[in-house]
Amino acid sequence: MRETTKQSISILVITLVFASAIFVLNKLTLPAFSMYQKNKILIQEKKETLSEIDSFKKLAESLNEKYNTLGSDFSKIAEAIPNNPKFADLLAMVDTIARATEVKIEDITFRDVPNKKTNSDLYSLAEVSLNISGDYISISNFFAELEKDSRLTDVVSLNMKKDTRSVATKGKQKVEEIIKAGVIIQAYYQNN
Repeated sequence: MRETTKQSISILVITLVFASAIFVLNKLTLPAFSMYQKNKILIQEKKETLSEIDSFKKLAESLNEKYNTLGSDFSKIAEAIPNNPKFADLLAMVDTIARATEVKIEDITFRDVPNKKTNSDLYSLAEVSLNISGDYISISNFFAELEKDSRLTDVVSLNMKKDTRSVATKGKQKVEEIIKAGVIIQAYYQNN
């Protein structure tokens, strides 16, 4: 019977050691391993977030660089289609072009025109009506320079007729053929 008791005690000790190992594993090791796994996942998520933040930072720097290089283009757009009619600028533009092309401005009027085109709630029109005179080349150069100007404009009406004017040169009167033109120009501007 002694042998059976030894065997029973041995089995009991082995069972206790095994049970304590399982207990330690369940109470200490598994929670620590579980926490390790959670921390590992959290670290990975934070690395991905940092990587995403870094890519957004690079994108922001890229967009900022593009904006800085396009800054002059934005000012050109603002010149082409300003946010109000800017009649003084229109007058200055027409006068400058007329002087450069030797076209005489007989009269000029400005008005704000309601825009009746469909889907046109983003812009309005400033209308410039003028009567000009000059020779054919000067008038054609006037329109060529007007087209080159940065302000977005359209010539919507043009009426030309032949006329004469007398010019004094070296004490003599000379009759010269000229063209008189009635022009309506529409300049665009953005609605606020």
